Amino acid sequence: ALERGLLILELLAEAHAALPLAEIARRAGLTRGVAFRLMHTLERAGYLQRVDKVPSFRPGARVMSLGFAYLRSLGLAELTRPYLERLRDTTGASAHLGVLDGRDVFYVARVAARLGAVSYLDIGDRSPAHASAIGQAMLASFDPKEVRQLYRGVALTSPGETSPKTLRDLETQLAVVRQRGYAVSVGALHANVVAVAAGFRNAEGKIAGALSVTSLDPARLRDEAAWAAAVTGVAGEISRALGYVEFPAQASLDAVGPEALPPGRARPSVGTQKGL
Repeated sequence: ALERGLLILELLAEAHAALPLAEIARRAGLTRGVAFRLMHTLERAGYLQRVDKVPSFRPGARVMSLGFAYLRSLGLAELTRPYLERLRDTTGASAHLGVLDGRDVFYVARVAARLGAVSYLDIGDRSPAHASAIGQAMLASFDPKEVRQLYRGVALTSPGETSPKTLRDLETQLAVVRQRGYAVSVGALHANVVAVAAGFRNAEGKIAGALSVTSLDPARLRDEAAWAAAVTGVAGEISRALGYVEFPAQASLDAVGPEALPPGRARPSVGTQKGL
C-alpha cells in the first residue's frame, strides 16, 4: 500500500496539475476502488488536496513541506545562491542548479533572468539527465562503463530534436562534453531553449551537482564562449567552497605517485580540470 501511495504522489507531482480519480487510477494501473482508498488516506494525512467535486486531486501542503525539508537538508540552495545570482548578472540568462538523482536531474536552486526568464523550470522539478545540458555535465564525469550500467535496458525518451535517442548517441554527446569541459544543448529538452552547463565537485572529488545558464532565445548561443567561461568559472568556485582541491593532470599525478593525494582521495576522472 505504501508503494502504491507513493506512486500516486509521484504521478501527481509529474502532472503539474490536478487529476481526476479515474485518470489517476488509469495511470497507476489500479482499480478505481483501490485508488480511492489510497487517496482518501493520503488526503486525510494532508499529502493530497481535493480541488473539486469530480473529484480531482493535487499534492497537499504536507508534500511541499517534505520537499522543502529535503532541499534545506542539502544546504546547496543557500550556499550557492550568491554564485547563481552573479552568474545570472554576468550572462543575463537564468541560472539553475541541479543534483543527479538516478537518471534524473533534481533542481535545487534557480535565479531567474531579469528579462526573458526560462519559466518551465522551478525548484523541485525534474528533467531527464540524458536530455539536458545540466544532466550531461554530471553524467560526463562518470566513467563510460558507469554510464552504460546506469542506462542498461533503458529506452531513452527524446523530448527534443537534439536529445540523444540511443545509448550510443548519449555516449557520443558525453564524449564531446568531456572534451569541451562543459555541456551545451539547443532544443534538447524544450524547443528553442539553449543552455550551457558545468558540474562541480565536493571535497572527496566526486561530482556534487551542476549549474547551467539557459535562455529562450537561440540567438544567445553566440555567447557560448562567454557563457562557458562564466559557468565553468563559477562551478570551480563552488567546488572550492565545498572543499575540493584541484590537482595536476593525470600525467603529472602518475609522475608524483599516489602519495601526492590526501588519504581517501581518488584520482580525478576525465574532465575534472574543466569543471566537470
